[in-house]
Amino acid sequence: MLADFELVGIGNALIDVFADLKGTATPNIIEELVSLETNRHISHDQLATLVSELSGPVLCAGGGAANTIKLAAQLGIHSAFIGSVGRDEWRNQFAQELSAAGAAPLLVCTEKPTGGCVILRKAGEAPRIVASPSAALELGPEHINEEVIRQSRLIMIDGYILGRTALVDHIVHLAERYGTFIALDAGSEAIVQAHADRLETYCKTKPLMLFLNEAEAKAFCHHLDPRLSLVSAADIDETDLYRPLQTLTRHDIFPIIAVKRGDQGGLVYANGEIYRAPTQAIVPFDTTGAGDAFAAGFIAGWLRGKSLEDCADLGNQLAREIIQIPGTRIATQKLARYRRII
Repeated sequence: MLADFELVGIGNALIDVFADLKGTATPNIIEELVSLETNRHISHDQLATLVSELSGPVLCAGGGAANTIKLAAQLGIHSAFIGSVGRDEWRNQFAQELSAAGAAPLLVCTEKPTGGCVILRKAGEAPRIVASPSAALELGPEHINEEVIRQSRLIMIDGYILGRTALVDHIVHLAERYGTFIALDAGSEAIVQAHADRLETYCKTKPLMLFLNEAEAKAFCHHLDPRLSLVSAADIDETDLYRPLQTLTRHDIFPIIAVKRGDQGGLVYANGEIYRAPTQAIVPFDTTGAGDAFAAGFIAGWLRGKSLEDCADLGNQLAREIIQIPGTRIATQKLARYRRII
């Protein structure tokens, strides 16, 4: 018998591997695998070799939706995560970490190894990221338990699975059938550009909560109003740039669109109104999970009936906690005061 869940995340199940590259000497395999691009996919064998060469790596359960689910569970939200993993030690770590956070790991086991993402930091340089999704890509429509969707208040879809049309369409169809709310974090500017039409359709026809960072929001606004592309960026202020979001949200309570702006805080568009939630800037240790943390705080507040301003403020506060550590593995007691707030 499945329990009722307030929040269920669906997305790529990955192990995030964080490492610092100190000094000038870097093993050849690392240089070979990360020298060509800032973000790229590699084979799982290459990923395993890379991880074996790292000094003192920090491993934690990752993937955007999984990060959000972990943190929401630690805030007291009855949560679960659906994803696809291998039959290996990384699968065990992923499941154990979600369980420790209070989330139910509803994992599909495949013959492929559990996927991973390596985030390499070096002083004075942008992080270099390489990934091998591997088993995460095996998740299909047949793995989505209809009862889980029926019994959930809200499902959180990872933008990185938008390319799997059959899977996402099935999830959205079930959510519509059972009156389940939908949240979606776009994931990247490239994803927004590739799926802007679908995102617009979801905004206009579904009970959707959409999370975007600044680059993603800009890309979406340029899709909604192509005239923006004819104007120099220097001549467009924030109000004009994001006006398409205000227009898109003016007819009903949904969609709710939250723009995550880092140390500038959040902007929320709903009911044709703008809700602002400033934050206090700090020097981050790692920003990898900041957007996922914002979404977790926002959703937790929303599920507990908080105002949109309070939801965004809670998202900001949670993001501030997460940018001080690698990844999103944080002791539940450190989030106790936020749990009391909601």
